[in-house]
Amino acid sequence: MNTTLHNSNPEGLGDAELLTQCRNCDEAAFDALYHRYRLQLFSYLHRLLPGRADVVDDLFQQTWVKATQNLDRYTDQQRFLGWLCRIAHNLVMDFFRSRKHLSDEEIPESYAAPTLTPDQALSHDQRETALQTAIRKLPAEQQEIIALRSQGMAFKEIAEQKGIALNTALGRMHYAVQNLRKMLADFL
Repeated sequence: MNTTLHNSNPEGLGDAELLTQCRNCDEAAFDALYHRYRLQLFSYLHRLLPGRADVVDDLFQQTWVKATQNLDRYTDQQRFLGWLCRIAHNLVMDFFRSRKHLSDEEIPESYAAPTLTPDQALSHDQRETALQTAIRKLPAEQQEIIALRSQGMAFKEIAEQKGIALNTALGRMHYAVQNLRKMLADFL
């Protein structure tokens, strides 16, 4: 592959330009696309195959291989991430058919019809990342309350474990939620 890119900053190019250059065997253009969409694709596969990291890794690689082999079939009217996710979804379906010898009717509905479109999956990932970042910015006491609540602990149990009054535990959670609402206003 040719490693020279027509633009010195491939990340600044749009998908259409990068794909044109990829079709001309420009490795740097492919690298730019790969880095632009690798995390979203990986996350999408993890949602389809929770707890199957080894399979996710394999299908992630297969998706990129199929994409490069079929770049001539990609049309600029499609969103590239959506096209990648369709390839990945088809590979997941093939995985279930080959491993379990299931027909389309026997594949679990959660795999046969993904609950989130690629755009929704991306939006969900962005919200989740923003939430985790915002939680890390909270004061330690508020982070701790959120962590314990997310483990299913009742406020009374939290108060007893931390040696604080029930109202203090409730107050910390109240302030944590207020702070998170402010930090995540763009997502609400």
